[in-house]
Amino acid sequence: MNPKLDNHIVVFQTDAASDRIIIETLINHFKRITVVETLKDLCRLLVDKTSKVFLITGEDLTDGLASYYRSLNAVSEYEICEHRIVSLIPRQFETKAYYAFRNGVIDDYLVSRPVYEIHRVILICEHLLIELGIVVNLKSDDVEFVEQIKNIPPEVKTSIVKGLERRSALRLEFDNCIAEIDFALDSATNKLQNNQSVDLDINKLKETLAVIRSDEIRPVLLKLQQKAMDLLEQALGASNYEESKSNATHTKTVDRIKHKLPEQYTFNRLYKDVAPDSLINEKHKLPVILVVEDDVISILLTRDLLDNYKVKLDVADTGRKALVAIASQRYDLILMDVNLPDTNGIDIVDQVSQGNGINCNTPIIMLSGTKNQAIVSHAIERGAKGYIVKPLYKDAVNELFAKYKLDITFKA
Repeated sequence: MNPKLDNHIVVFQTDAASDRIIIETLINHFKRITVVETLKDLCRLLVDKTSKVFLITGEDLTDGLASYYRSLNAVSEYEICEHRIVSLIPRQFETKAYYAFRNGVIDDYLVSRPVYEIHRVILICEHLLIELGIVVNLKSDDVEFVEQIKNIPPEVKTSIVKGLERRSALRLEFDNCIAEIDFALDSATNKLQNNQSVDLDINKLKETLAVIRSDEIRPVLLKLQQKAMDLLEQALGASNYEESKSNATHTKTVDRIKHKLPEQYTFNRLYKDVAPDSLINEKHKLPVILVVEDDVISILLTRDLLDNYKVKLDVADTGRKALVAIASQRYDLILMDVNLPDTNGIDIVDQVSQGNGINCNTPIIMLSGTKNQAIVSHAIERGAKGYIVKPLYKDAVNELFAKYKLDITFKA
């Protein structure tokens, strides 16, 4: 079967008879399904830019992963799409699949030979597509839940229906709030472009974005975050413009000085006055910090704060990327968000602190939007050295650097 490059769900089929039920279930619920049987087609879909969920089948877990990684290696010179991997496995390999999932090798797994939970594959695919920021379009032939419960006692049915109505009302209220924020951001952007004053309720914006936890509206959240960042950039640009006007004389003086200097002056002066080896050694002495955080705005604010210090900063926005970074680079400090899109930050702390890798003794500080004593205690028990409520502030950072004796100075 030829792959359709605009599809978001791909099944790598190795046994048509064994995989029939899974494929039929997917086709009955999703509008975009591609089934492939060759590594060549798998490679083509990896280099296609559309984000995807790959369901990989095989006689065992290793067999399925080998097909995926052989394809990944074959396209190593190409840019590949953002994707997620789900292993469809025989029953006896469930334990291995669990540990593969826990270690970030796969994004999920399902016992499919034989299939025990027919509709579980729908929930897995829907969750991972939303995680990728894709709007899920399920086919509209599902039976209403109220119809499914028509034979239960009337008093129970009444309670369920009222509960569903209440949930629907809360969702509508939340959707209206999101729409108001979206409109406010657009209005503020237009006013900035027209050099008008902006009246934006920042506290309401922060509170609303902070309470969003549902993966279902992740695409909407990403859209709002991007608008907020664009607005922030415009506001900073306007502020810099006003500052430059007030310092026009100073700017002209600096411009005149720049025109008098040779273009390579700074570079030549650097290597004339300072030995290159000493510069390299100084660079290697810079403390290295890893920030594990998936929220775009939090990453932006953290970068902005730590940019004031002489440090080397790495950022990972998923648990998988964090584990790869921690396995390959020695860090002086790790700042770990509790809630990540693919795992829990405390679980990563447990893996790192209980192992014998290069960062097993690196201090890990947990980050969270709220201070929950139960979470704090749990994190400390698993190996974390401390806990900070976001956002990060200069005083908290200075205390961390001092506590762990990191030789960090402010940039000039």
